[in-house]
Amino acid sequence: MIVVLNDDRVKDVEAYLPIAKAFAADAVANDEGCISMEVLVDAKTPGRVLYLSHFESEEAFKNHASGATFQKWLPELGKYFISAEDHFFEVR
Repeated sequence: MIVVLNDDRVKDVEAYLPIAKAFAADAVANDEGCISMEVLVDAKTPGRVLYLSHFESEEAFKNHASGATFQKWLPELGKYFISAEDHFFEVR
């Protein structure tokens, strides 16, 4: 299992959050290998939103990132997107 920390910068966090939470729920329900996904807000850094996800493997994450769920939500999420960085951690 891997943990993925996706560190996003977005415009208008309050408008972005409902979309991000719906995307996360959709990914957990429909993306094979996506075990969990939480949306977190950094109260000390304006515009910083983190996705804390557990995937069965890095391959499962890559499939999620190129899959139908991600593509479905990309237009709505993209309206607020500034930048993102992914960090991968192995659970041992």
